[in-house]
Amino acid sequence: MKLRIISTCLLIALLVSSCGKKEENQTKKKDIFTVTIEGIFAKNDKLQVFYLVEGGEWKDENSVFRPVYASNEMQKIVINFPDKVFPENIRVDLGYNTTQQNVTIKNISIQHNSKIIDGDFDAYKKYFYTNEFVTWDPNYFGYKLSTINNQYDPFLMGNNELKDELQRLKF
Repeated sequence: MKLRIISTCLLIALLVSSCGKKEENQTKKKDIFTVTIEGIFAKNDKLQVFYLVEGGEWKDENSVFRPVYASNEMQKIVINFPDKVFPENIRVDLGYNTTQQNVTIKNISIQHNSKIIDGDFDAYKKYFYTNEFVTWDPNYFGYKLSTINNQYDPFLMGNNELKDELQRLKF
C-alpha cells in the first residue's frame, strides 16, 4: 500500500514539474522578424535596416546596423529586429562608404518565426524599389551607387506589395 502511495505521489510530482517546464518554454519563445541579405560588397561598409512601425517614421531608433566586410564573394548578412517588433515596412540602406561604387544583391528575405517572404534569386525586386542614389548597371550586373549633389544615401524601400506580405506574416 505504501508503495502505491509513493508511486502515485512521484507520478503526480513528475506531471506537475513537466507541465511547469512546458509553460516556461512557451513563455521564452521569441517573436522576431529576421531580414537576410545576400550580396557582394567590394569595400568595408555598414548596412542599416530600418523598420517602420505603426504610426512611426523612419528614424535611427527603429533600425539595426551590421558591418559588412570587403569581399568579392557572396556574403550572407542576418539582421534580427528587436523582440515583438512588427514592421509595417522595411528599408535597406546599402551603406555609408561613399567609395563603394557597386553592390550586387542576390537576396533579401524576411522571416517572422516560421513564415518567410522569399526574396532569393532576385525575387526581392518585386518587393523593393530603389531611390535616386541606386541605379541598375548592366555592365556590372548589379547596382551602381552614386553621390548626388554631395549627398550619399543609397537604399531600397519596401513597396505596397511588401507591406501586404508583412501583414500576412504577422498572423
